[in-house]
Amino acid sequence: MTTQSETTTIGRPRLFDEEEVLGVLTDLFWRQGYAQTSMAQIVEASGMHKPSLYRAFGSKDALFARVLERYLRERMDMFATMIEASGPGIAGVHRFLDLFETDAVSARGRDGCLMVMASNELRGALHDHDFSSDYRAQMRERLSVLVARAHQDPPRDPDERDDLVRTRTDLLTTYLLGMNVIMRSGAPAAEIHAHLRALHATVDSW
Repeated sequence: MTTQSETTTIGRPRLFDEEEVLGVLTDLFWRQGYAQTSMAQIVEASGMHKPSLYRAFGSKDALFARVLERYLRERMDMFATMIEASGPGIAGVHRFLDLFETDAVSARGRDGCLMVMASNELRGALHDHDFSSDYRAQMRERLSVLVARAHQDPPRDPDERDDLVRTRTDLLTTYLLGMNVIMRSGAPAAEIHAHLRALHATVDSW
């Protein structure tokens, strides 16, 4: 379901699709980064008049915060879908890594992760919200589901199992965050595959 907003442009109302505009601006920020994206470029890409853009989304900071909120939801939905498709056990972790690699070497995947890029550039909170910390926490929460399902058999002491799940979730989270930096740097598919092959070998030791 699309959301349409109404603004006034030269005496008559103008309708625009907020989701469509945010999608276009997400691509723009993702390609160029926050600092390198000017308001003139934002206005041109959005197809909106500057006063209408400000009325709808506020300042550049506020607009980028909206972009990150939308991206965070979509990114976490993607992880949840991949984890659900991967199934249980150690084999499920391997399937998840294969799905991650497929995305990593795609045209969009080569841009890395917008949230990781923004975290590096903005170094913390934006518009009174710490998107960096929120992203890491939500990513870790979803990956913990995958790791926990890989440690159901054989039976373990509950405390030992919980400790392994925490430790290995931290490892997987850290590794995948780092992979997004490598992807953003323009690493070739062979290098991405080599890094993920090393992670597959680590998972085999679990």
